[in-house]
Amino acid sequence: MTYGTEMVIGCGALVLGGPIGVSLVANLIRQRGFGKRSLRLLVVGGIVASGAIFLFGGPAFHRLFPPPHDPVLASGRGLDLRGSWFWLAARAGGALTFAIALAYGVDLGRLRRSRQAARQTNATR
Repeated sequence: MTYGTEMVIGCGALVLGGPIGVSLVANLIRQRGFGKRSLRLLVVGGIVASGAIFLFGGPAFHRLFPPPHDPVLASGRGLDLRGSWFWLAARAGGALTFAIALAYGVDLGRLRRSRQAARQTNATR
């Protein structure tokens, strides 16, 4: 596997890993009856996951997939930016995870309130 392939796989994992994980958890919560606590845990967990991806995803993938040795860049005669895609992908993945966690939190909060209103109207009948 070449470094370019490793970089594409790593960047894809950084950008899509967090949002897919948050979406799966949110869909599991939606299928079952849920309360305030599970909704809060989803939003807080999504925010923490987005922060972890944002801060630690780029350095972790840069250490997992180090760029190959290049004698020209190692001698100081050029600027080595080969690992910068991991950092950019980590920033994009963290921001996307944050946005999706908040969007699912708002959506599930509305669903919870509408279910409670339906229960209350059925109980008064």
